[in-house]
Amino acid sequence: MREYRGWRGRIIAATPLICLIAYLLIGFLMGIWHPTWVIFFLIIIVPVMLSDDVFESIYPIIVVTTYIILGLTIGWWHPGWILFLTIPVYYILFGGLFKKKKRVNKEKSKKDKIIEIIENFKDSDK
Repeated sequence: MREYRGWRGRIIAATPLICLIAYLLIGFLMGIWHPTWVIFFLIIIVPVMLSDDVFESIYPIIVVTTYIILGLTIGWWHPGWILFLTIPVYYILFGGLFKKKKRVNKEKSKKDKIIEIIENFKDSDK
């Protein structure tokens, strides 16, 4: 998966902790445990919302949507959770398709140029 730096990375890294704190606060203070578990979907949704590449991060949204539809329509909450196990498999199999290829710089780097100058200088002394 993509590595986020800066404010995006901080928000994404803090999302599970924020969700847990919110879940526990709402549960203990208001006694609403059952519908509050939905807040944990933010762990999957926040990186998608902060992503630059929609196609790379759309699969978790599809899985969450499918899970909710299966659970609400035919009550398959229990076997439906297995769908979440396909998310890492998807990125293992297809994650390489989303990586940006590095440009091969055909010009010599500064280090190579300096080494060449030094070698030429040594050759000229002979």
